[in-house]
Amino acid sequence: MKNLFTVLFIFLILSCSNQNDCSYQKPIDLADGLKVSTLEEQNLDKSLFDKINNDLCGRKYGKIHSLLVIVNNCLVIEQYYNGWKREQLHFLASNTKSFNSILIGIAIQQGKIKDVNQKMLNYFPEYEKNEKDSLKHKITIKNLLTMTSGLKWDEQSLPQNDTNNMGNKIEQTDDWLKSCLVLPMDTNPGTKYVYCGPNDIILSEIIRKATGENIAEFAERNLFKPLGIKEYKWFVKNGVYDSGGGLRLKSRDIAKYGLLHLNKGKWRDSAIVSENWINEIFTPYIEIKNPFYSCYQWQMIKTEFGLNAWFIPGNGGQIISIIPDLNMVVVINADNRNIPKNKRLPVEYLMNDLMKLHPKLK
Repeated sequence: MKNLFTVLFIFLILSCSNQNDCSYQKPIDLADGLKVSTLEEQNLDKSLFDKINNDLCGRKYGKIHSLLVIVNNCLVIEQYYNGWKREQLHFLASNTKSFNSILIGIAIQQGKIKDVNQKMLNYFPEYEKNEKDSLKHKITIKNLLTMTSGLKWDEQSLPQNDTNNMGNKIEQTDDWLKSCLVLPMDTNPGTKYVYCGPNDIILSEIIRKATGENIAEFAERNLFKPLGIKEYKWFVKNGVYDSGGGLRLKSRDIAKYGLLHLNKGKWRDSAIVSENWINEIFTPYIEIKNPFYSCYQWQMIKTEFGLNAWFIPGNGGQIISIIPDLNMVVVINADNRNIPKNKRLPVEYLMNDLMKLHPKLK
């Protein structure tokens, strides 16, 4: 009987260890380059966050895994929910797309790519010589970055798990690059926003052609290593990397990446990419729908508080958001893919409440 009680006790301890303490916890200093502070020390509204935290613990926003907030260059919120752990790599889904933007900028900075006006097909001469559609010959790197390539594409009319969804169809092919490059044209490049994952596959292969390294190698050397990011995972098929949605990182490392953008390309006083390039990434290029604008993979929105915010959304509830006027970075990781929208509050509501923590909005 004594042994039975011992086994039950150990079981209960292990079960509890798989849960998260939902009370506000001061972020831990891991000597990973992120300064840590508290809500109180940064004059943020602790009582409001306690309410937000209760909502997150109660799954009002669905299955949130992590919430990290940086204010004034300090990590002030690092909370994990629903059994998620700091050490786990989280899928970024379409947050991955934004990595193409910064890596293209680094390649330009290194002289490997001349500029964003270079034509897409120049990097793929085997396709260029056989392509008869004059519109496709007009596609530039900038068109790919801004989702205005003009390629005929629709991955949003059908559910993402539908076998007829264009994204699923292309994912099942053996040669992703070929499947992207042979897509027919729909509009003149640069004239219409269409959310198009193939743009990102093409961008990462342009990086390979220009630098001689695949996107994983180029990112490791020029981005991850400088940021101190040691653990990550890319999804790759037949040598082609899913740069539209196949990257996994730890939540703290995603926060570092966001902070790099807030600080105009600088990390710990070293420039990983130029301030000019970050400004170019965030320059609105074309209106998606008022008040959303497409930038270089990122999107810009005018918030209800009159502030500009830049964000990159990802399937399941992934968000990286930069709010320069509040000196704030927000990272949300979740898995709401199988939770109906009528069963949870929109993550946009959470973003609004997080901004209200700031004394500027009082």
